[in-house]
Amino acid sequence: MKEKPSLIVKLWFLLNTVITLAPPIYWYANKLQHPIFGLPPTIFYFLIVGLSITTSIVYAYLDEKENGRIE
Repeated sequence: MKEKPSLIVKLWFLLNTVITLAPPIYWYANKLQHPIFGLPPTIFYFLIVGLSITTSIVYAYLDEKENGRIE
């Protein structure tokens, strides 16, 4: 019997999908002129999105392992 992923994992994946696929967010970051932590805003945007996606995948794995869905 398979259990469904936890609600936080589903919401986090949904948020990542929206942030990744929504061009207006990228367009806004592209219009910014001031560096964020010394990086151009578009590079910072992609780093944050990539970090969020990677972290959500690791969290989903740990959540499934903790709940006994993965041995």
